[in-house]
Amino acid sequence: MTDTVSKEKRSEIMSRIQGGIARNRMERIVHNWLKAKHIKHTMNPKLEGSPDILLKDSGICVFIDGCFWHRCPLHYRRPKSNAEFWRRHIEETDARREEKRQKLPYGWVRIWEHDVKSGMYKRVLEPVTAKKRSGGFSKHIKKQTRAKTVNKEGG
Repeated sequence: MTDTVSKEKRSEIMSRIQGGIARNRMERIVHNWLKAKHIKHTMNPKLEGSPDILLKDSGICVFIDGCFWHRCPLHYRRPKSNAEFWRRHIEETDARREEKRQKLPYGWVRIWEHDVKSGMYKRVLEPVTAKKRSGGFSKHIKKQTRAKTVNKEGG
């Protein structure tokens, strides 16, 4: 099937596929959730494989992968125009990405773009962050309880 738009227009259209703004929004949603849970993390750490988030205490890298660029099994649709180029390009990128992820000094989890939109990312991150949260939150709660006790005795 031939493309109905010019090469320049197709390039412009493809450059706007959810890379920059939407992906940053996805990262911000996860960042805000981690921050609300008091989970220490680093956004976009300088590590091989370019993870989106590093959970500091558990040493887990989090990758927030877009459904198109990372071939989500639920939502990926192969482009019809220039199909051979896209097939080869995405397969080579996948192979390179997997090789880099295997070399990471940390464990890693993948969160799909649609999981962030639906809130399912929390189910992926809960087990990874649960151990730290139980310890971290109990210290926080003890400090708050002590402060309330002092205020009651003093007042």
